[in-house]
Amino acid sequence: MGGPTLAAFLMWIFFTALFYLVCYLAALNTLDHLTRNSILKIPALLALSPIVAFIISIFHYNPLILFFLMLISNYFRVKNLGGSEDKRFEGLTLNKPLFFTASYLYIIAVYALAAWFQNPVELNGTTQPYWQTWFPELPGE
Repeated sequence: MGGPTLAAFLMWIFFTALFYLVCYLAALNTLDHLTRNSILKIPALLALSPIVAFIISIFHYNPLILFFLMLISNYFRVKNLGGSEDKRFEGLTLNKPLFFTASYLYIIAVYALAAWFQNPVELNGTTQPYWQTWFPELPGE
């Protein structure tokens, strides 16, 4: 029982939890708190998405399950923002369409960029992820 398959599965669970907590919950909640109802929320999240996608790509993580987890949980996250128990936005009427639009654009951009950065390209007879062509001195997989 166990072996490399179990270790790979546990690493996948670890990365899913890590990216969910840091790249989704922490990033979105922090930027939501900082930008509030400002339209600057959209460019701020879109500027953050390539950084997050690059980090995901470096770890060779396939974010498909994470993508669907974020899509589903984001609906409930935004729906509950500004509720009676949420003291961060007290006295502020939230622009829910802005929060939904910005957060879903961020999630889609992260997934699309992570997939693009991990897209295999052939260079000098070797196939490697696209992001590794930017840093040829780094070791491969």
